Amino acid sequence: MEPPPSPQTNESRPFGWGIVGTGVIARQFAEDLKLAGKASVVAVSSRDVIGAKRFADELGGIRAYQELDALLNDRSVDAVYVASPNQLHAEQAIQSIEAGKPVLVEKPLAVASADAEAVFASASRNGVFAMEAMWSRFLPAVEAAKAAIDAGAIGRVTSVSAELAYRMEEDADSRFFDPALGGGAALDLGVYPLSLANFLFGEPDAIDGNWRAARTGVDIRSDFHLRFGEVQAALSCGFDRDGDNAFRIFGTEGALVLSPPFLKAQRLSVFGPATSRLRFAGARSDLAGPLGKLLSRLPLPGRRSQNFEFSGSGLQFEARHVQEAVRSGALQSSIVPASDTIAVLKVIERIRSAPARD
Repeated sequence: MEPPPSPQTNESRPFGWGIVGTGVIARQFAEDLKLAGKASVVAVSSRDVIGAKRFADELGGIRAYQELDALLNDRSVDAVYVASPNQLHAEQAIQSIEAGKPVLVEKPLAVASADAEAVFASASRNGVFAMEAMWSRFLPAVEAAKAAIDAGAIGRVTSVSAELAYRMEEDADSRFFDPALGGGAALDLGVYPLSLANFLFGEPDAIDGNWRAARTGVDIRSDFHLRFGEVQAALSCGFDRDGDNAFRIFGTEGALVLSPPFLKAQRLSVFGPATSRLRFAGARSDLAGPLGKLLSRLPLPGRRSQNFEFSGSGLQFEARHVQEAVRSGALQSSIVPASDTIAVLKVIERIRSAPARD
């Protein structure tokens, strides 16, 4: 196979993306590429060739393939976005890497840490870029939160509290509850608070927690209790209820809150010492709903809020990062390195290795 033109030396042309999968997240990514600078979708592949052709027709001007190999042989594809079902991520990522294509793999990058290690080992061996699509790390509000912590805006961080939960009826045929499809709350939702805590504080020194099983055996809820040096973190996820879905960081001189849903946060609030003792006076989980929303908008002494609104779904920021990394010849992301992806999966495995609680 003749090697594809290198995106590093062809910055005058748009960066060409090939998308694997035609689901909701694939469509959001395709739309957000319009906001990612000089980039476009050039090809899509799906085992459902009719679905692939429909996807291509909707976008216009792109090629549709049934086989991944055909997409990988397309010389206009500079990188592949893997947005297939969870259990296919690692296999398709490695197949793309071995064909010389950089990959951005939808979270979770793999359903097991060993599979994630295999993906990054292949990337290293073949000299090809690979990254998990942990897009929340690239949001302007999250970047601002990290900068505030690093600048000491809330003093020494002491604790973190976060939940990401959306109620779903148990359905054995749903991918969310099917073990064979990489189902479970931790892999679908828990990776977000775990990855964000990892991004802000590094790998945990201590890991504890518990999980509750759905009828299919996957976790319908998982709770993680982590320690990052002096920072205690209580993180949770679930399909058993609608959570408040905020991310809160407490320090000795104040607190920060990434407004819900924090995985697509567009607002950051900084609280002074007095206000933070009120536990955000309305951002608490026990004050969720209309009352909590009302209180969260009231002017409070010591609270400063900043909006970080953006167009689209927020996937354009990670896409732009990957494009820049690939063009520069990087093999890993400086924002979502392989070690972070593997560490998060190991935390989930650690908790899931214990018996489920009643």
